[in-house]
Amino acid sequence: MNGKKVLKIAGSVLLGIIFLWIAFRGVELSEIKASMEGMSWWWIIPFTAATLFAHFIRALRWEMLFTNKERTPSKITLYTGVMFGYLVNIPLPRVGEVARPVYVAQQVGESNSKIIGTIVLERLVDLIGMLMLMAFVVVFLIADPQVLSRLFGIDITNPGTQIDLLITLGKFGLTGIAGLALLYWIFKLASEKTEGKIFEIVTRIQKIIKTFVDGILAIRELKNWPLFIFHSGLIWVLYIFMTYAGFWMFDMHTEFDLGVTEAVVLTVVSAVGISIPTPGGIGSYHLFITKALFIFYGVPEATGLAYATISHAATLVIIFISSPALLAIDKFLGMKREGTNIEHGTSDVEG
Repeated sequence: MNGKKVLKIAGSVLLGIIFLWIAFRGVELSEIKASMEGMSWWWIIPFTAATLFAHFIRALRWEMLFTNKERTPSKITLYTGVMFGYLVNIPLPRVGEVARPVYVAQQVGESNSKIIGTIVLERLVDLIGMLMLMAFVVVFLIADPQVLSRLFGIDITNPGTQIDLLITLGKFGLTGIAGLALLYWIFKLASEKTEGKIFEIVTRIQKIIKTFVDGILAIRELKNWPLFIFHSGLIWVLYIFMTYAGFWMFDMHTEFDLGVTEAVVLTVVSAVGISIPTPGGIGSYHLFITKALFIFYGVPEATGLAYATISHAATLVIIFISSPALLAIDKFLGMKREGTNIEHGTSDVEG
């Protein structure tokens, strides 16, 4: 691991520590402990089921982006890849987005860069979904939109701020597309005017860029748009249910009258917190959820912090347990499939 990666990881860990310090600052640990005493534990059953099912739906949606049916991974391999990516993201923020497609590519013999392209496409779809849900929350669910300024530090209800955000996203998108096109053109030009080892290197890089773009453009060959949109929406519905299930942890559904509407708002807030590159969302998730519960619904910070800590810890435990189990199952089934293929190949030769 080079120095740049070490600094990047150290920076994300430091950022997580800072967020944790801000979240826990001014809150007595005894108050948090008191909030956790007597909490209901049955909520962990629907929470776990929704978490695992949401990630499985993500794997099913990912499967739809594979255009080469002969090299389309099995559902269990895709599901394992999704969970493995989340596992890697805990100590190494954002690295899981690369580890996931690399794992799947190794299982089916597909190009790493092409599958990484499908991940970029998937994340773009997630971003669009989050922005749409955020707009819905701001317009319909928050009585006083100005309180968002207290939570995020910027007035996201201001039309100027919204336009600036869209322009910034557009600039990033266009810059990325233009950069890839320019690189491809440069390498194509270079491949026509070079020979020997340099020619091989340039051609290889050109091929990587092309397969990466092919992965992103897989959306063009999507056959079942209604199902793809349904899967995308269902993922968010399950995330909202996970948030709602957590309300039963501290009886917040009765004491503070928190229901599905509030779960939608908190899901958007948590999505923003988790998008910050801290290890597994540690710190940023705790701070955003605690402040949102206090600012929006008057939930004491000690209770909000206990909710954030327990629900986040439960998510990590689910990932820590399910990921190694799925890796073992996928390896076993892969060896079984390989053995079956060899047996059939032998039979064909003998026949």
